[in-house]
Amino acid sequence: MRTLRLAGVAAVGLLVLGACGSQQGAALFVGDERVTESTIDGYVSTIADFREEQGEDLAIHDYSADREQVVVYVLYSELGRAVGLEPAETGGADELETIALEAEQYFQQLVERSEPRSLTDAEIEAAQAAAETDANVAGYSQGDLELLAGFTDDLAGYIEEYDISVNPRYGEFDLSPLPSVFPVEVPQR
Repeated sequence: MRTLRLAGVAAVGLLVLGACGSQQGAALFVGDERVTESTIDGYVSTIADFREEQGEDLAIHDYSADREQVVVYVLYSELGRAVGLEPAETGGADELETIALEAEQYFQQLVERSEPRSLTDAEIEAAQAAAETDANVAGYSQGDLELLAGFTDDLAGYIEEYDISVNPRYGEFDLSPLPSVFPVEVPQR
């Protein structure tokens, strides 16, 4: 079965952020952990510095995708720690790379812990519709989709159990790797 990678999740359109926020300056909450907007902005600034070094014109760059990706990385990193998953191996990477590596490894561990489940009729129809316009979805096997169904059920449970939320500043957020088929909305507060 194909490996479900966090980067693929983002490419499918995972990121529609929704939020955390009765506390001023909070970007997101996972359990008792509060991640500040300045932390997210610092990571986005690191990405901008890299883009500038590569010769990109930052005056026309849209930072929203970078912010969303960073929030996903941090969210999965915090969730992995909250769930008590095996610590990620980051091999001395810098801070942003460490968060990205943690997120991907925790994402994989969460997927591996999931139990596949049968699809509902509505999910089958949604998957067929998505496959018509997305080659990645078209390549998923029945087993892949059943695993995603179980995984998204688990994600919904984690959101509730760990009181996960994201600041409305980041928009609406669906944590699902396949939101058009298995929506998993993160609440705003």
